[in-house]
Amino acid sequence: MFVMINFDENNKYLLSGIYNVSMSEIDRCQMVKPAALLNFMQDLAAKSINRIDENLSCEALLDKGLGWFLIRYRIEFDDYPIGVDAVKVLTECRGVNRMTTYRDFYVYDLKSDKRLLRAVTSWFLVDLKSKSIANILQNSPNFITFEKREDDLSLQKIRPITEPDKEKVFHVRYDDLDMNGHVNNTVYITWAMETLDFDFRASHKLKFLDIYFKHEVKYGDDILSAVKMDSENLISTHLITDSKTGTEVCLLKAQYIAI
Repeated sequence: MFVMINFDENNKYLLSGIYNVSMSEIDRCQMVKPAALLNFMQDLAAKSINRIDENLSCEALLDKGLGWFLIRYRIEFDDYPIGVDAVKVLTECRGVNRMTTYRDFYVYDLKSDKRLLRAVTSWFLVDLKSKSIANILQNSPNFITFEKREDDLSLQKIRPITEPDKEKVFHVRYDDLDMNGHVNNTVYITWAMETLDFDFRASHKLKFLDIYFKHEVKYGDDILSAVKMDSENLISTHLITDSKTGTEVCLLKAQYIAI
């Protein structure tokens, strides 16, 4: 993943980057894998927060026993990336409202400059030991305040499923972990999509995607990925739980269109 970062000299809350799409990041239909798209956005978010305030960088926070936790995603695809060699990702930190920080993303086909998706995310700053939410302004007093805009995307609620159509168990590997010692956010989308039928995935592409990360998962855990499919409306609702305790760790909901 070769990255070229472009800074906005007039606005430190804006950052863009160019990401090459490698062969390992596309599927058999030449679609960019969802996990790869999330990884591009997550990588740029980390680079962005480093530029905004070094005290809020992942490394600086880890030294204080703190970490950024991504809580929610809402992604709307203008045109799901198929046959794309490189993408331009733009992120804007929108500021903090109470204890929640918001960040927007836009992804473009680098060659055509066509917009592929837009996304909104919400984040908490968390004490890694107590698991309590930390006050961002205590760590960065000049951090901007969130101001709503008319065209903002809205984070969606997801209702947990009770009668899944299919379930699959996954074991957390060492390579699934991030620098905070818990499963990286991009892994959950792979666990969720693995419950869908092969033929369905090969003939459909994402139109909308909502994700709600509820609890961390650590090395050695076994998780249960369950799905309920609404075939008429092409909507899948996913519930990921700890297979031993039944604790809900992640909820996902996706809508598709035919390729």
